[in-house]
Amino acid sequence: MRRPDGAAGYRIGGRVTQHQRAAERIGWTEGRNVEQDAMRAALRLAAMAEGYGVALTLFPAAKSFLNEFYGLAHQPVEPGREVAVSGFSIDPEKTRFQLARLSRLSAELRIVLFPVGVTENDSVLAVGEEGQLLSFGPGGSWHVGDSALQGVENMISGLAPRRLRETEHAWNVKSTAAVGPVVGAAQAALTAVYVLHHHGIYSARSVCLTLTSLRGSGVEIAQRSIGIPNGLLDEALSPIVRDAEEILAANADGAGCEVKLAVEVPGVHAETSAGLVRFSARFGHLAMQANDLEVSLRAGAGAQTGSVHVRVVEALRGLKQMS
Repeated sequence: MRRPDGAAGYRIGGRVTQHQRAAERIGWTEGRNVEQDAMRAALRLAAMAEGYGVALTLFPAAKSFLNEFYGLAHQPVEPGREVAVSGFSIDPEKTRFQLARLSRLSAELRIVLFPVGVTENDSVLAVGEEGQLLSFGPGGSWHVGDSALQGVENMISGLAPRRLRETEHAWNVKSTAAVGPVVGAAQAALTAVYVLHHHGIYSARSVCLTLTSLRGSGVEIAQRSIGIPNGLLDEALSPIVRDAEEILAANADGAGCEVKLAVEVPGVHAETSAGLVRFSARFGHLAMQANDLEVSLRAGAGAQTGSVHVRVVEALRGLKQMS
């Protein structure tokens, strides 16, 4: 459907979709399907990958992307809206010399990837299992778009991608003298257990208490896993505090130490992108007052894309509201 002002665009639910209009500039049309040529290219690449000792899996999202966009290319002719526009070509075979590197990145990010093309600055374009479009190259690793069409649109329009890198969000929580930092840290950890589970990141059943000396190079003095008793989280507070205080008492009450209580990632999640999300509460380090806590949520690079990223953003908001 053409808009009243004569500009091309399709109307869905009363609004014109800009994604479709931009993609049409490089030859894309709604319903485009070049499956036969796309699958031949993907299979040839998979065969090349075996020669490098790399196993490629053509999962549904990658297959769908190639069926729709294989063979399309873009050469920028105008400046981008937020960043400089980079040209690109959707052809998996052009990534053949970077397969080993992409395999290592996939393992580091804990995301299954399939390479689908390249940019003019020698970055590799790859699709993740959830359909997101990612870019890897000399300038770093980036989340280009949540979907195939959005990613292509963003590249054509010059919309800024999101960098894939570890981030840490830290804030201070005041603990009253009556409560004390041990109880405050246990409360913060149990709150995080609830929030992480509520937002579908993972369900933890233990926390790890670590004592690190503030002298010299910071030697780890003690580390012990403390199980979270079954039942309501409120009921778990006292047993965790008791165990933590016993560990501290056995090490001169933690004097001259940083004390950290971290939520442990269950084994089933440890090697997934969700396993890159970690919460901890600490006290005793020199920068803090005696009864103050510093709590932090750390998310690895692989947790900056896909549904995990959305859940991390929501969890962070929930944690700050409950602190």
